[in-house]
Order: sequence, then structure tokens, then C-alpha cells
Amino acid sequence: MSTVKSTCYECDANCAIDVTLDAQGEPVAIDGPDCPRCYVQLDRRQHPDRLLYPLKRVGPRGSGEFERISWDEALTTITEQLSRTREQHGAPAVAFFAGYTKEARPQLQRLAHAFGSPNYMTESGCCFSATKVAEEVTFGTKIKTTSTIASHNTKCLLVWSTNPRGSIPPFHLHPQAQAKPGRPMIVVDPRRTPLADQADVFLQIRPGTDGALALGFHHLIFAHGWQDQAFLDEWAIGVEAFRDYAAEFTPERVAEICGIEVDDLRRAVELFATLHPAQIMLSPTATVQHSNGFQNHRAVILVSAVTGNLDREGGNRFFNDKVSPKPIELFEHCLNDLPPRVGDEVFPVWTRHWPAAQSMLLPDCILEGQPQRIHSLLAMGINTAMWANSKRMEQALGSLDFFAASDFFHNPATRMADIVLPAATNLEREALIAYPGCAYQGELRYRQRVVAPKGEARPDAEVFLELGVRLGMAEQFWNGDLAASWAEAAEGIPEDIRDEVYSNPDGVTVYAATIDELVEQGFLDADRQYRLHGFKTVSGKVEFDSQELREAGHEGLPIWREPAESPRSTPEIARDFPLVLTSGARHKHATHSQHQYLERMRKAMPDALVELHPDDAAKRGIENGDLVEVCTRRGRVCFTARVTDRIKPGVAHCAHGWNHANVNELTDDGALDPISGFPPFKSLLCEVVPMQGVEHKAA
Repeated sequence: MSTVKSTCYECDANCAIDVTLDAQGEPVAIDGPDCPRCYVQLDRRQHPDRLLYPLKRVGPRGSGEFERISWDEALTTITEQLSRTREQHGAPAVAFFAGYTKEARPQLQRLAHAFGSPNYMTESGCCFSATKVAEEVTFGTKIKTTSTIASHNTKCLLVWSTNPRGSIPPFHLHPQAQAKPGRPMIVVDPRRTPLADQADVFLQIRPGTDGALALGFHHLIFAHGWQDQAFLDEWAIGVEAFRDYAAEFTPERVAEICGIEVDDLRRAVELFATLHPAQIMLSPTATVQHSNGFQNHRAVILVSAVTGNLDREGGNRFFNDKVSPKPIELFEHCLNDLPPRVGDEVFPVWTRHWPAAQSMLLPDCILEGQPQRIHSLLAMGINTAMWANSKRMEQALGSLDFFAASDFFHNPATRMADIVLPAATNLEREALIAYPGCAYQGELRYRQRVVAPKGEARPDAEVFLELGVRLGMAEQFWNGDLAASWAEAAEGIPEDIRDEVYSNPDGVTVYAATIDELVEQGFLDADRQYRLHGFKTVSGKVEFDSQELREAGHEGLPIWREPAESPRSTPEIARDFPLVLTSGARHKHATHSQHQYLERMRKAMPDALVELHPDDAAKRGIENGDLVEVCTRRGRVCFTARVTDRIKPGVAHCAHGWNHANVNELTDDGALDPISGFPPFKSLLCEVVPMQGVEHKAA
């Protein structure tokens, strides 16, 4: 037996692990963080259903009928088909998509842009990026809201629709997973999470009303004079217009909109606004996956600014760039030399801040040619379950001239592909890893391959380099040498630590240069970076009224709007679909869809669940454990009922990422957020009914 150091890649935390190898060099054990995702890396490598050889479709799309072919035939076919599309329709008619995993993205994006297509897309078309862009539009930089390091200085914690016990390793050991004596905590969530049980105030809001609640916070802060007026006078613009707008959101109105108690709202605001410093802890997606999510998120984060908690120790720090690899993606070539990306026409603020095309428009591009026509697609880690109204995305994939995908297992997307490629797992591929870490501190390491790929699986990045070579761009693609591509990326790392990045399996800790700059300018407290250069917004200040948004034709203020479907905005729909549908709460035994094939994870989560309050279940004759149908205007999907008082009355929460019970077959792909293009995964309308002819299951 021997032990090799590596990193996990079941989420993007890149936790250090020790891999035990037997006498034949086969991994037999993994030691790492207290996380169930860690050990299932072995289960994935050995899984009997894992894709191990290149496949060619021989039956109709979606039939699952494939035959094994050689790598040479697979890569030749892809090269010929992409070239044919470029010749007939132009390079932008080929899209390149990256889902999970993320490590090969630089090589895939380079392939897209060198090929001549601006249309490189990622899962960030509906995840994370909208929060980043909203924060950059408002503050000029992203703020740190999900830190794994708890500040001892924080006097009040506002946890807004996130649950570290289900989403952030090491889960129950996470520094923010427990209440701290002497530090009041407020929790905002439609579900009663473990943190909500410990909260001083729990605001169980109706999904999609985050913006109204945040404006209610602002109303009370201004009404009581709790704002940091000195900070606002020097470092903010648009405050008066914003204050006038927030005046409309009285506690009584907000309580009615959100479905909470007025006294709870007043108590929460007083705690946050009068105890300094205070911090908001946010999910990267929960506030923005709504039809008005971008502006809702702006209203929430401005609570930090109005109270003077922005970029303060114990408050919400700016997220700083650290030492990072050299970009090899050719994105500058895309910006300077290629046509507009998909989304530039519709969501220009988002594409201005995010280096990819908007993937949520892909079905429209394929089926309708709007805003651009896409004829062929090369993808890694793609699953139709990521798209709202997923059946329409399946239809779109089936309409492509050519579609190739790489993955570990088949899913509804790969079954529509012409060529399917077997992907190497993180234990089977090398990579240069830059983990962003916390506000000032990050980590660099080079993860060596632990074991040879099983079967004929190959690292995605290596495949993309080989395609670049076959397309006649050998020099641009390091003649297919994966290590050489990472070596060029590593040129961005200072020479004095580069060798250690490669040689030290524990990695190298790196720090943001801003710390030294603050000290050099005489600021001994390493925060409030705006004292050096102001804010990186159009005005150089915090923009309560955003000039960038106004110039793009949007409201500059974070205007509140009801969700596109809601009991208040569409009462005619609510007559037939009276429950608010939300989805996507995280669970430590599942990262999206990638763990549902693994038996040890399924033991903890055997069923796709819809959570209903006992009052709502009783009205419908539903008992715990029943098979039920969740219905929307888009269709109906079977789930298992979990009857629990931990969900707000009038709300149904569905687990996401299940291929056989895909909640996104029910979600709306029409009411995209007008600024980011994000779908409203978390606030729609539905009904839940018992499955006909099915008896109650045991609870």
C-alpha cells in the first residue's frame, strides 16, 4: 500500500485528500474532509454504468442506441462535422459548452475562439454569475458572502437563503453552521433550515420576495436614522432617489408581500442596523434565480452599504484577485476580433461583465435562430436538467445538425448526441488549480494524476487540445500536450513560487496585493479598499442608482417587481396552480445531478422529494411518502412527498438535479431576468396532486 496526496473535485472547494493505492496501483481508500462527497470518487471510477469508450449514435436521437468506436473515428467525425458547419454557416454557428467539471474550461474556450466562434457557454448562465455582475454594477467588485472563515468581529449575522450544513464543506463543521453566543443571527429562507432553528429572528418569506424584504430593511434603517450617513455622503450616489423609493416599503406592506410578521421584521432590522460590524451571508444563486433576481440581489447587498458594513472586518469584504495563472482562453481575441456573443444582443450588461455567451438562450438559438442560429454543439458535462423547460432543451439538442458530448455517465443530453466521449475523473487527470479562497487569501497547486484513466477515458482538456491540432492549429494547442498547456498558464505565477506550486502537493497560499498597498499608504487596517482608489463603478462610488443599468435601458434603482408567476401577479394562473414552486436547496449528498448514480449517496437520498406543509398536504389528501405529481403550465413530474412543517405554508419545494424526476421540466424558460438572463427556478406556481391509482406508501 502507498498513499498519494491529491485534491477532491466533487464541488469547487478543491479540498486536500490522501488517496491510498494497493499493490497494483489501484485507489482503494480516500481520506479527506468529513464530507460524503469525498469517498464516492472511488465509486465513480468503478461504477458499472460509467462511460469508458467513445460511442457513435446508431439509433434515433434520444433512443440510447450507440456503438463503440475508436478515438480516431470519434475525433475525426467531430473535426469534420465542426468544419462542415463553419464552411456552410460560419464559425459562430458552432457553440461550445462547459458544465461540470470546470477544470478543462480554459482549453475548451481557447478551442472555441481559435476556431472562430465567440459562442463559448457555461453553466454560469444560470449559476453564480448574476450575483457577481450585480455586485460589480453596484460596488465595482464582487463581495465575499460565503466565506468559510468566520470573523470574530461580526456582531450580527444575516443569513439570507443559504444553508451551510447542506451546501458548503465541511457542512456541520462549517464555522457558520452554528449560532455563536453573543452574536445575534437572522435567517431569511422559505424553508426552516438548521440555522433557522438557532436564529434570534427567522423571516420565512414567500419565494421571490427577497427584493421587497430588502427594501423593507432600507425603509426602517432610514426611518430610524440607522444609516451610516458619513459613508453615504462621501462614497455613494443616488441615495436620495433610493431613499424616496424605499419609503414606499412600509413594514406593513412588506410583511404582507413576504408573508411574515411585522414585529419580526422590525426586530431583524434593528439587530442588523445597530450592531456593528454586521455581515450578510448569501448563496451565490438563491436571490438571482427569479424573474427580477438581479435587482432583488442589488437591494439585498445595498443593506451592507447603507449600514456602513461594506469592506469592513466583520462585515462583507471585497473579493480580491490573488496570484493567478496566465489566461490561455483567448478571450481577448474573442472581444477584439470575433462577432458578438449570444446574449450581447439581449443581456449586454451581463456579457460585459462575464466572459461567455448566455447559455440560457441556447434552445432559442437552435430552434428559432434567435438571437443567433446555432447548428452544431461540442459540450462537456452537459445535462438538459440545467435548463428551464428542459424538454424544450431536449428538443433543441435533437434538432442540431451535429452534437458531441463528453461525460462520466449517460443522461438525457448525451442520449441526444451523435458522438459521446468518456471523460477521465479528477483522480485520472492532471490540472493546475487556482482556488480563490477568501477575501485576501487563495491557494495554488498542481494536482498530478493519481491513476491511469479507466478503460479509454481521457481528460476533457486533452481532447480539446487534440481537436485543435486536428483542426490545423497544432502550435496554438501545444501539439496536443496537456502538461504544456498548464505550463503556459503557470507562467502567470511568480517564478519564486512556481516550482513549489508544482512540487508541493499541499499547495501554496497566495495573498492579494491590496494588503501591501493599504499598508504602504498608511492604512494599518486591511479593509475599506475604496480609500485607495474609490469604487470601480462608472461613478467611482457605490451606485444606489446605477448609471450602467440606466445606459442599457434598465431601471437604475433596484426596483421591486413581483415574480412573473405569483399569487399576486398572475391570480388567473394561481386559481389552477395555487402553490408557489421553488427548487434547488442544496444537500451534502448531492451536487446537482452528478451523485445520483452513486449507491452510497442514494442511500442518504433515495427519492426525489417535494416538500409540502402539513396543511397543504392535508387539503390534497397527501401523506408523507406518497407518490405525487407536481404540475405547472409546462407539464407534470412525479415526486415523493415529504410532509414537513419546515416548509412555508403555500410553498412546494422540489429537489433538483434528478434525471428521472426533473423539476426543470416544470420551470419557465420565457420569463428570464431582463438583465442577467437567469431563469426563475425559485419562484413559480404549481399544484401537487396524488398519483392516481397509487396507494399511500409507508411514512
